[in-house]
Amino acid sequence: MKRKITKSSLYLFFALLFMPPLLFAHTDAGIASGFWSGFVHPFGGLDHMLAMLAVGIWASQLSEKAVWVVPLTFV
Repeated sequence: MKRKITKSSLYLFFALLFMPPLLFAHTDAGIASGFWSGFVHPFGGLDHMLAMLAVGIWASQLSEKAVWVVPLTFV
């Protein structure tokens, strides 16, 4: 079975390919120190916020216990 590559899939591929440099992840890594810096780190970037949102949605669809267990596995 041969797959056809569509224009929209190519656009998506290149958008995802060039997205990481645009996010500038961990630009202030050299000045991070202490508990507070580590605590607020996930709230400083769009990629971290989207990951936390995705994990929360995923956990809410599994079961009541998973709402707490699944997010805690990422701590």
